[in-house]
Amino acid sequence: MGGAPFVAMGLTFAWLIASTMYTPQDDGMPRDPSFITADWIFFVVWLLFALCVIKFIWLKDFFRYTHYPIRFNRKNGTIYVFRHNGPGGVLTVPWDKAHFFIGRSSPAMGGQSIFTFDLHCNVLDEQRMVRDTFAVGMDGSSSRGAVLEHWEMVRRYMEEGPQSLPFPPLALTVSTETTLRNMVITQVSGQFSGFLSILMLPITLPWALFRYLAMKTCKRPIWPADIEAACAIDPNDPFILDEPRYAGDAKTGGAAGDEQFLAYRERALKMALEYDAERRNRLGPDGTAA
Repeated sequence: MGGAPFVAMGLTFAWLIASTMYTPQDDGMPRDPSFITADWIFFVVWLLFALCVIKFIWLKDFFRYTHYPIRFNRKNGTIYVFRHNGPGGVLTVPWDKAHFFIGRSSPAMGGQSIFTFDLHCNVLDEQRMVRDTFAVGMDGSSSRGAVLEHWEMVRRYMEEGPQSLPFPPLALTVSTETTLRNMVITQVSGQFSGFLSILMLPITLPWALFRYLAMKTCKRPIWPADIEAACAIDPNDPFILDEPRYAGDAKTGGAAGDEQFLAYRERALKMALEYDAERRNRLGPDGTAA
């Protein structure tokens, strides 16, 4: 998804240069050979740029999987991490052998001082060497506190059961269906709010289209039959949650449930920001230095 606009840009410039390279001048005279040579240089540069993006970025977006799910099975105390379809495509980790920590990524752009955080898990071997690692869910943006809240949700679910989760009520907001509607909601409404979301439409709408095209080339993950059997949900389980019809369509039980759901999210965000502020005051801007 991220590389598609750059591929389109590179190929467009290469095509424009190639289509006019040998076009005669207005007076009918052929172009100067030095200009044709310069056009060839620019053509090759733009073409190589597009090919590099395809190899190093685009192929990470296209022809992959629509999503990479993780199953937390609290009944048998096991984590299942999807890697690919077919044999050997699932990493199986006992809950009591998983080592969770908050990962921190370097600033994405030069001069940017904001780090992003996410929940990671290391899998250790007999010598306590890391033999595998995986991330859980989305990043918490610049909020370490939001990632801690995410971790506490996972911990409570696995060790105490869903009845201990504080959400009033429980609801899912993410849809894995690869529809254009979901892509637009994710890229437009999910990135900005209010007037800013309208202002950014020239960027977010094409981005949503590229995301949709990329997702349509991807396969859906298929769990092995033995894992499906191990994770089968009791039809009478009171905590069964249906996937939303589209992104953000949380099944909260009506207006009252929506109000409780949003109020909880606001409280959780406030607590996360308060934690972040306290940590910065205590340890410094990046949370690691006094």
